[in-house]
Amino acid sequence: MKQKQRSILTVFILTVLLLAPAGFLAAQSLEGKVKVKRLENGLTVILIERHGAPVFSTLYGFKVGSVDEVPGITGTAHLFEHMAFKGTPKIGTKDFENERPVMDEVNRVGRELSLELVKRDQADPEILKKLREELAALEKRQMEFIVKDEIDQIYNNAGGTGLNASTGTDQTQYMISLPSNRLELFCLIESERIKNAVLREFYTERSVIQEERKQTTEAVPMRLLYEMFMGTAFLAHPYKNPVVGWASDINSVTLEEAAAFKKKYYTPNNCVLAIVGDVWPEKAFPLIERYFGAIPRGDDPPALRTVEPKQLGERRVVLEFAAEPMMVMGFHKPTFPSKDDAAAMIAANILSLGRTSRLYKDLVRDKQIAASINVGSGPGLRYDNLVTVTAVPRYPHTNEELGKAVWEHLEKLKTEPVTGQELQKVKNNIEANYIRGMASNMGLAFTLLRYQLLFGDWHLYLKAKDAYNAVTADDIMQFAKKTFTIENRTVAYLVKKAAQ
Repeated sequence: MKQKQRSILTVFILTVLLLAPAGFLAAQSLEGKVKVKRLENGLTVILIERHGAPVFSTLYGFKVGSVDEVPGITGTAHLFEHMAFKGTPKIGTKDFENERPVMDEVNRVGRELSLELVKRDQADPEILKKLREELAALEKRQMEFIVKDEIDQIYNNAGGTGLNASTGTDQTQYMISLPSNRLELFCLIESERIKNAVLREFYTERSVIQEERKQTTEAVPMRLLYEMFMGTAFLAHPYKNPVVGWASDINSVTLEEAAAFKKKYYTPNNCVLAIVGDVWPEKAFPLIERYFGAIPRGDDPPALRTVEPKQLGERRVVLEFAAEPMMVMGFHKPTFPSKDDAAAMIAANILSLGRTSRLYKDLVRDKQIAASINVGSGPGLRYDNLVTVTAVPRYPHTNEELGKAVWEHLEKLKTEPVTGQELQKVKNNIEANYIRGMASNMGLAFTLLRYQLLFGDWHLYLKAKDAYNAVTADDIMQFAKKTFTIENRTVAYLVKKAAQ
């Protein structure tokens, strides 16, 4: 689930602000307005006052995503995002004391079913049938106690909007916007969710995610291709894990394994809470301390020790599917705050940002080799990642033709400096995105949270902007020379499967 950012800014104001120096704009907009407090249990709180309207937006995130999963439990971070909406001993139930023994039986049978499923072809069909029937009967019995979507109902009745959550490779976050007089309600509900979340309907939700994977990945050619591409580009690093998880892991992960994962990562010392809007620090911080400060600190999550080895030769993978051709080409690169990361972003925008970009003008508009093309980076930010080119060839052109044409543009970056006009256009766009991001409470909360959560300091957002503004034509040439090489290249083609 994703929450879209919304912002409205007049062309006049945007133009005036773009004329201001970037450093001045950043300093005037954020410095002195951001209040940061770290509670004794390790929770970091970021607060910004905005009193233009009687509302506030809040976002809290945990530094956990698919990159933190190991074989056998992939998809657990995404699964727990779903489970966090199931409630607590006080929310989502009519009678928890009587629900609990039924839930314990559900979990016992669910675990037995999972262990039998792990046997694959050796599983006993009769045992599977019996356990599935028993589990379905117990889940039906538990439903008598469950109040569906009670968290959503409470927030709706309080005037809340945008209740949502999302999981990615690097982080998981939960969001809501509320009237300014509902801050204590937020603190009550969310501190309870963090401290006392009940993994209610675990095996039911696991089945929901199994179906989600079928519909959003296995039935979507581009996502299947991307999954194969990442599994080829990363041999060792867990960035190869799909966020939704591998099908066999979703099918067999147990509640006990999910609970252990939750205990390891969903702790206040692995969390950042950002609140932006009509709030007063002298009132907000005591409330936050009162509710969130009581959550016990956990052990610090383990550091990821696996480093992706240097790629020593080109890798290629081909997916045959009943769909039109498409391609992904990727190259390993360092992540933020490396100078190369900034050069990669500028180069990507020069190549594919808008209708005046190099690849769009040449390959989409003029030569009509491509139907669409985009250059970006991924799959995450916490660790070294990839710069990627995703493109769809225009019939009758092929993936091979399109790949060759893209390579010619990448080679050109190594020998011919980009123009000053191209550089300035991209830097202006970065500045405009910065302004748009600050225009909405939720957009600003998300940006500050991401840098604080992933890199330990929200100020690095300002430094990132400075790094982008400092990129020169020579920086891009040097980056292209060491990054866009055959031995550092991974290519994935989707080819149309011949009719049988």
